[in-house]
Amino acid sequence: MRHWLCVMHEDTSQLVEVARAAEEVGYHGIAVADHVAVPHDHASAHPGGESTFTTTTPFPDPFTSIAAMAVATSRLRFLPYVLVLPMRDPFTVAKQAATVSILSGNRFALGVGAGWLREEIALLGHDPRTRGSRLDEMLAVMRAFWDDGVVEWHGRHFDFGPTSMYPRPEAHIPVWVGGRSDVALRRAARHDGWLGMNYAVEEIPGLLARLQEQRRQVLDERGGDAGPVSFETLVIPQAPPSRALYEDLEAWGVTSTVVVAWPPGDPAFASLASKRAAMEACADACF
Repeated sequence: MRHWLCVMHEDTSQLVEVARAAEEVGYHGIAVADHVAVPHDHASAHPGGESTFTTTTPFPDPFTSIAAMAVATSRLRFLPYVLVLPMRDPFTVAKQAATVSILSGNRFALGVGAGWLREEIALLGHDPRTRGSRLDEMLAVMRAFWDDGVVEWHGRHFDFGPTSMYPRPEAHIPVWVGGRSDVALRRAARHDGWLGMNYAVEEIPGLLARLQEQRRQVLDERGGDAGPVSFETLVIPQAPPSRALYEDLEAWGVTSTVVVAWPPGDPAFASLASKRAAMEACADACF
């Protein structure tokens, strides 16, 4: 079981030191959150049922944050959990992801989702009603640029002639997809991994069974080709962290989890020393 550390809603100036400490303590990677601009009067509800931020909660840019943390570390991996892809364009994200992958020594995975904050997607100039199909097409366009460098595309959302994008990433950039609907699980099965968020322990086996069925169908369609990297199954259980819990998850086929070592944005953990102590305590309980 690989343990990623959740780092969100914190003092941006501390990110580099937090990353150094996480690597020293032994975490596999760091997962960062994503929002660009949050409309104050939004009516969209978070899938978890509760608001996870306020109008002043900090959301530093994921790619810039990851690049800074990667330069300060040598082993730690990085993941946006999740990048709301449909409120962006595929060209910018493909360029950012390729650059971060190169600069980090291929320690980057792209976690994506369709997004739940419809007002934010609309604010950035895109129709939230088509975010699913836009997400699928964007991933296809981005992968084509990463694989080939020169792409011509004629689709529903994007239509362009031969276009170049360099530098290409030096290694395959894993794409991990979040969501629990059949569509989201199918989308994850077509790529390199699934990101499950905040599920009750008793419902995880059923979700994993649905995911595996989608994986079997995709592998059948591909003639058994599993892709260039191992499939990642990352799940966050709604339960206190413990070795026993993660042993159960691993037995069910979960390969990674994100642990919350301290409550995000809690003033009691404002200092770097308190964050490090929380990382160490969580690591002792988990791995």
